[in-house]
Amino acid sequence: MKFRSRIFFPSIIIISIAVFSCAQPKVGKPKEDNTQSSYEGFWNRKGTIQLVNGIPVDTILIKDSNNPDYKQVKVFVDGNMVWLNNNKDSLLPWKGSSGGYGKFKINSETSITETISHGTGWFGAYIKNHKDSLNVSGMVFNLTTDLNGDEYSQKNSPDSEFMEYWERSPKLAPKSKIDGAWKRVYEIAYINDVPVDTVSVASDVILDVKIFSNGRYSYQVDQTQYAEEDSELFGGYGGYGTYEFDEENNILKEYQEWGSGMNLAENEPKTSLDQHTMTFYSNDMFLQVSKTSIGVLEDKNATGRGVVYQRIQ
Repeated sequence: MKFRSRIFFPSIIIISIAVFSCAQPKVGKPKEDNTQSSYEGFWNRKGTIQLVNGIPVDTILIKDSNNPDYKQVKVFVDGNMVWLNNNKDSLLPWKGSSGGYGKFKINSETSITETISHGTGWFGAYIKNHKDSLNVSGMVFNLTTDLNGDEYSQKNSPDSEFMEYWERSPKLAPKSKIDGAWKRVYEIAYINDVPVDTVSVASDVILDVKIFSNGRYSYQVDQTQYAEEDSELFGGYGGYGTYEFDEENNILKEYQEWGSGMNLAENEPKTSLDQHTMTFYSNDMFLQVSKTSIGVLEDKNATGRGVVYQRIQ
């Protein structure tokens, strides 16, 4: 990020411009280039840059704002992205706030195109209405960006007077075979370690996307095609946290920190453990089984939940 001088005003309320970003998963590996890979990984929203006549004049950091607990993260991996924001003071029906999933394309060092297809919270409803009203598969945003090493800024529209200021999150673990973007395709109910029911999860009904990257993960579950608009389920849910993957013993430990949509999770790092036993069918498909996060399978008297994920290329 080329702008360096920063003037901080703690009394100014930070302006949260959601990072709108998402689209339907597609099969086929994207072409990689140096610019694309330079954005790969997790990013943490640090603040907002104020512009006057297109010139940056002030940077307002979240930690110095009137809402220092506001959080926003996003991750770029293999042409896929997930973003989440969390606002404790939200007056919206979904107290976990919002998030989304989509595809991204790096046009140049100063331009990214994000195509939104799914979301959680109010954003999920917003995207569904947009797609239904125009009969399109997603919403396209052409962003002006400024990447400088482990910092980047983005302007969400040409006339915007603000740019979002992001900082790359440090890697917590080496890249492993679980790193990448995945979607849920099957859900399995277990009773006393025996699979008793398997349900296919169609992406055009419920889109559950999860991205792993170097020790951090984020997921989004869009239920707008499944639930009634006036129900809590309509807002879906998402989450952000860290993970540890024991590749030798095929054990995945996830530590969720906070959520979106109807997910009100708020945990200190490394305090909320969900452990999964992993089975890899191939490099592009795995089964994870948990005895702690039974979820919607509880009404079937399940004692374990299995989820089959397929890689999004």
